[in-house]
Amino acid sequence: MKANIYFIIATLFLGLNFHLSKIVLAEVSFIEAISWRFTLAGITLFLLAYKNLKSLQLKRSSIKGAALVGGIGLLGFNVFLFLGLRNSSAINAALIIGLNPAITVLLSSIILKTSLKTKHLIGIIISFSGVMYLISKGNITSFQDIDFNYSDVLILIANIFFALHHVWVKKYSSELENTSFTFLAILFTLIGILVFLPFVEIQEIASHSTKFWFAISGLGILGTGVVFYFWNYSVQKAGADQAGIFMNMVPLFTALFAVFFNEYLYRYHFISALFIISGMLIMKINNRKMSYYSMILKRKLKM
Repeated sequence: MKANIYFIIATLFLGLNFHLSKIVLAEVSFIEAISWRFTLAGITLFLLAYKNLKSLQLKRSSIKGAALVGGIGLLGFNVFLFLGLRNSSAINAALIIGLNPAITVLLSSIILKTSLKTKHLIGIIISFSGVMYLISKGNITSFQDIDFNYSDVLILIANIFFALHHVWVKKYSSELENTSFTFLAILFTLIGILVFLPFVEIQEIASHSTKFWFAISGLGILGTGVVFYFWNYSVQKAGADQAGIFMNMVPLFTALFAVFFNEYLYRYHFISALFIISGMLIMKINNRKMSYYSMILKRKLKM
């Protein structure tokens, strides 16, 4: 129950994050935005994990896990997400991230050797169809005329990194207390950011607006530090597949917050959301219900 509550709180802030990121990226480069985000998140998690860090005993596998989660999963997700958000809407980004459960299930079957059932494959196909419909802005009449949004494709790549993050958290985080593991992961994310810093120009702090500071504070402290503390705890307790399913709430919260950020919803948003959520619900159906529905369908076909 506690894990489910944490998942819901985390998805609420994740939905808000897409709008806050747009505000931040209007003033700074994506690398500077990521740097501020994870610096604030690192400070937040250090304060949360301070007592546990004093007695921290690291193992090689836990260091490897934190490096994969932070240095590849989180960093890769944020780099491609922020690159995509420069020319894509918060609503588009949230809907594409809604495909995360399908990608997580696929990667979980490869890395964690979890079973991949027929319902998963059906759900994945339906959900991916919804994302393709979104990326093409509903233009499916002629494949040659489809105007693919390059930024949406970048967000789709970001989704793969986020799915890897889920799987690696489940695989490696059990050896450490949640706040300690999450803090280490953020630390490795910051180390990864250092690789990019020589190639970008960082603006003077005094040049940033009050609006920027409010947005980056919400994004870093609540939307990253607190979110990943709640999220990783819930992944530890409930599993990576459950984390992916709760990601369905992110587009809903993003759409609700859109009212306050002058974002527009179009018909293709609703249609693609219907496909994505339907695919996720199919993946959630238990095997007994799936067998029942299959039996009913077979009877109707015979008639």
